[in-house]
Order: sequence, then C-alpha cells, then structure tokens
Amino acid sequence: MFFGNLKIIKKYVDAMLQMNPDQVQKILSNGHDWAADHVATSKDDVQEVGDFLMNEMHHGNEMNSYNMQQPQFIPAGFKNHLKKLMPERIQKTEAGYFATTETGRRLSKTPKSKKAAISQLAAVEIAKHKK
Repeated sequence: MFFGNLKIIKKYVDAMLQMNPDQVQKILSNGHDWAADHVATSKDDVQEVGDFLMNEMHHGNEMNSYNMQQPQFIPAGFKNHLKKLMPERIQKTEAGYFATTETGRRLSKTPKSKKAAISQLAAVEIAKHKK
C-alpha cells in the first residue's frame, strides 16, 4: 500500500512536470489557487515521511542523519486541530508573504518576508489571548 501510493504520486508528479508551466500558472491564477495549496501541503507531508524514514534508517549515525531539526512525529488530525485553534494563515504570493484570515483577507497591504509574516501571526495570537 505504502509503495503503491508513492508510485501513484510519482506518476502524477511526473505528468505535471511535463506540463507547460505558463499554462498551469494561468489556470491556477484563474481562481484555482486551491490546487497550489494542495501541492504545498502534500510536499510538506511527503517531506516529513521521507525525513522520518531517512532518520530511522540512519539512526545512531549522526554523520548520515537527515534534517534532525524536523519533528519526527505529528499526530493524526493535528493539522485540522491547529486550523481550528489558529484559522489565520500565511499565504505566499509572487510579491512575498501575507498573513491572512481564515476567509483569505490579508492582514497587511504590503508583502513581507516569511519571518515577518510569522511574527505578524504570532502577534495576532497574542492579542487574541490578551482579551
């Protein structure tokens, strides 16, 4: 099941990599930005599993360990739980990063660095809990 799923993922990734990037960008920018969000989430999930497996396979050999800063286990359902606790998001655009509300409204008019957008979200969370 695990390797079968990886083969299906690879099949679709290979097919999408053969597509014309300009045509894909035109489609995505025409109200289908959800697709880019799904790919970003999938990339994060696949990267987590890959990092976990590589760390497990090279456990005890620090010279061969991979990305030890990443969490090794994230409980099932944690992302959904986090979304309920913190509905605000960071949105990446060509101009930069924006902190957004759960409805997609930007919390600032000017793009920021990723670090600045994270700081802005932290400030929003702090303000929520001061009330």
